[in-house]
Amino acid sequence: MAKALADNHTVRAITSSVRYRAVVAELVVATGRPRGTVEKEARTALAEMVAHVGDPVATRTWDRMGRFLTRAYTVDSDTSRLPDLARLDRDHTLVFLPNHRSYLDPLVLRQVLATQGFGPNHVLGGINLAMWPLSQLGRRSGLVFIRRTTKNDPVYPAMMRLYLGHLVSGGHNLEWYFEGGRTRTGKLRPPKMGVLRYLVDAFTEHQADVPDVYLVPISIVYDQQHEVQALSEEEGGGRKRPESLGLMVNFARAQGRRRGRAYLRFGEPLSLRDALAEAAERAGSDAPRELVPRVAFEVAHRINAATPITPSALVAFALLDNEGRALTMPETLRVLEPLLAYVRGRDLPLTSSVDLARPDGLRRALRMLVREGVVDEYDGGLEPVYGIADDRAHEAGFYRNTVTHYFLNRAILEVAVVMASQGPGPHGVAAVWQHALALRDLLKYEFFFPTKAEFDGQIRTEAETALPGWDEADLAPEDLTAATGEEPLLLAHRVIGPFLEAYAVVADQLAVREADEAPVDVDEVIASSLGVARQRWLQRELHSPESISKDLMGGAIQLADNRGLLEPGGDEVRTARQAFADELADVVRAVGVVRRTALTHFSPTAAGGEG
Repeated sequence: MAKALADNHTVRAITSSVRYRAVVAELVVATGRPRGTVEKEARTALAEMVAHVGDPVATRTWDRMGRFLTRAYTVDSDTSRLPDLARLDRDHTLVFLPNHRSYLDPLVLRQVLATQGFGPNHVLGGINLAMWPLSQLGRRSGLVFIRRTTKNDPVYPAMMRLYLGHLVSGGHNLEWYFEGGRTRTGKLRPPKMGVLRYLVDAFTEHQADVPDVYLVPISIVYDQQHEVQALSEEEGGGRKRPESLGLMVNFARAQGRRRGRAYLRFGEPLSLRDALAEAAERAGSDAPRELVPRVAFEVAHRINAATPITPSALVAFALLDNEGRALTMPETLRVLEPLLAYVRGRDLPLTSSVDLARPDGLRRALRMLVREGVVDEYDGGLEPVYGIADDRAHEAGFYRNTVTHYFLNRAILEVAVVMASQGPGPHGVAAVWQHALALRDLLKYEFFFPTKAEFDGQIRTEAETALPGWDEADLAPEDLTAATGEEPLLLAHRVIGPFLEAYAVVADQLAVREADEAPVDVDEVIASSLGVARQRWLQRELHSPESISKDLMGGAIQLADNRGLLEPGGDEVRTARQAFADELADVVRAVGVVRRTALTHFSPTAAGGEG
């Protein structure tokens, strides 16, 4: 009853406001519907989304359920930023924006915040999770269930803006998972802009009444996840199982098995007022469609920068893309030595369990991956060897991809150097930069890149580390090839190889379709590309089964659409599609050069026969 009264009070507070009446009047004009109809829809939408924070019984029950569901993990959190956040919380609305890897993410975050004295947030989540009876408990604990699509419904977004404005002006803290769904590949997904756009609209309207809003980027990663196997099956073309109470019960049972640690890290908070001002200055416009993506990308950069490198990610990094070859433990460590030297040189965040001098954390991660069936162990010879299990490469890739953003520029540099050494035209610095920019464009729907000027500085720093004096020497193609071959840290095949191979399959499928017929059927192209990719993998024409991925192929479709390759256009489009396929074939071949060089370095003979 108290919850219903609180919700009714919130709805009454919103619907009695001057702004509500003005919005309803605008909707009546825009939709042509009677005012009574619009008001009924508006009140229904508000009643559906409004949640209550402050019910002590519901909060205690929700927290007990959270501890039960997260019992598989020891939570490893860095709370050093929380005293500053607590000070901000006294006068400002905080908006917590974590990545989304598991159903457990909000429960892990709630545990950490509660132990530091923070009250429950208003947590925005998809209405597909509003299953009775958890939905009732969730709403009483601050869960705001929102519709996943509002196409052709102007009333619902308008009410969402009013509700967020009500929360912001009241100083309530918010939380949502701005990727719009759990990552299927392990890396951060492109953000969904809808709710952030509503927040920006609400803040812009109320900013005279509130000091500021601070966006708090958060990274959450896990040693192991129960969900990853199902997500990986979906990626390979399997059917997504809809959320249901039965699915949730099975998920809860699965958490009875220990799965290591859940790592939570808080990124640097971002003033929304300052972020909007900076975005407007860079864009030369204050239009929300220009500002919101820039703010979202800045949050994404800060989430990535806070993500710690875990033992599971490193083990997967070492065991993937070895041409099917299993490694001994010493060989695994030898693959990782130059990588960790690079990590320490850049002062990247590591978990406390990563230490090659005492590799117990890596051994534990390896044993856990073996227990989960992701890694196979064979101990019938002179010493145990380890390799990725059949049909489990997507899962291993999921763990590795949590940290690939740290090595992206290095991977791009390696491929650019190879392409500059082999292609026609100018060589040396100018050619490397030209190819690096082209790779940045190919991968822009997969990773978060800085501006071209910032990217230029980052590539130059990478190049100076890998090839000292590169920008002063008059490098011929053979010099570049030799320098690449001498560098013990070679990452491109592990970092971007699967993405580019998936893109190449899609590009080939587009190239063989008629260009003078109807627009491309995207679902059909992805389905056929999955089939072709699986055939190529079975014939070992692909180097990684990770390329058999709906998510990666969806990125290729976005890129093709951006280049105007999905619409009919006769010979011009046909030629452009073939050029796209040729470009990706060239890049994949360059990745192959890096792969062969890397495998030569880490072969048993290169190691003096060890292992």
